[in-house]
Amino acid sequence: MEVAGRVQNGVIVLEEGVVLPEGADVRVVCSAGPVVHVSQNRNRVQLPLVKSDRPGTLELTNERITEVLEAEDIEALKGQWDEPS
Repeated sequence: MEVAGRVQNGVIVLEEGVVLPEGADVRVVCSAGPVVHVSQNRNRVQLPLVKSDRPGTLELTNERITEVLEAEDIEALKGQWDEPS
């Protein structure tokens, strides 16, 4: 059985008069394609984003990213346990 409906406030509302039994298995197929918004402002990105005399000298591995994020987390947590003046 194929039944038409629409999404209303995040809920699928079936066309008038259609009632499905509680617990019925259903499959939802969206007939409209996804909405894609394309910016009309097409500025080119200038690389490198961070100016440097030696671009590409930092070897950014997963391990190094982890170290940086952990260091930032530790610094953020330090301020939470400081006693108020």
